[in-house]
Amino acid sequence: MKFQATANTPVPRWGQSASIFIAVALLVVGCASPAPLLAPRKAQAIEANSRGAVLFSRGDYAGAIEQYRHALDFERSIENEDGIASNLINLSIAYQRLGDGAAARAAVEEILDNPYLRFPAPRVAEAALRKAILLLEARDVDAASQWLERTRSGCAQADCPLGGKILNVQAQLALLKTDYTGARDAATRALAANRARSDREEIANSLRLLGAALIEIRRSEEVGPLLNEALAIDKDLALPPKIFRDLVLLGRAAMARNLTGDAAAFFRRASAVARSLSDPAALAEADGLLQSARPPEPR
Repeated sequence: MKFQATANTPVPRWGQSASIFIAVALLVVGCASPAPLLAPRKAQAIEANSRGAVLFSRGDYAGAIEQYRHALDFERSIENEDGIASNLINLSIAYQRLGDGAAARAAVEEILDNPYLRFPAPRVAEAALRKAILLLEARDVDAASQWLERTRSGCAQADCPLGGKILNVQAQLALLKTDYTGARDAATRALAANRARSDREEIANSLRLLGAALIEIRRSEEVGPLLNEALAIDKDLALPPKIFRDLVLLGRAAMARNLTGDAAAFFRRASAVARSLSDPAALAEADGLLQSARPPEPR
């Protein structure tokens, strides 16, 4: 059984909000001192990072990578550790979306294995989580578990922003280990944490993971609202691989309730998404499920 690895969205840079503040401050007249301007290289790094984020949001991952690399070069030239780490993490996410796992891992390993620079602890924790996600995608469950624990140790505070993402990875690990009750419990906690932060992509991941766990523990009648909400979010965010997974799980839930006609409709939709992505593995999965949903031919 194949589950979709969770993935982060690009991490923000403090300078983007700072540049907006500066623009507003310059419009204020009176006795206040003028706001200091950003140094040119910092401004160039922020601009390149912002262009990368826009391209990423449009699904132009190759273009985003080019801009994140420009931003990374500017940050390296002034040895801004936080900026270097944020752009390496963004590169890892963009490479993962392109299907280049080796490049995605190399980007975060530059943070985790660098003996010369001292990256901020939150960025190191985020890089460790990215490595756990990438190892999970490669089905290396033991190594992913170890890196998830390293993430927890760097994210021990109650208000850690990675809490919901960590729980989603924990739920996915439990699914791969066939610990379906553990997966349900972790996904339920993840859903609450991600709703509290209004993180829509991670909310959809939590809903999908919870739906998958409920199917396995024979509670398929509860799955429809969860997966339909996930599907609506994933459609709004335009994430085809996750839309595919939502449709497959909706079909499996229908099959578990002997609603073969509904199941076949979901599998056909999943097949169409896979075909549009030119993903042979996904297409084979959807078509195989579709065959299982069809009634036997009369003799």
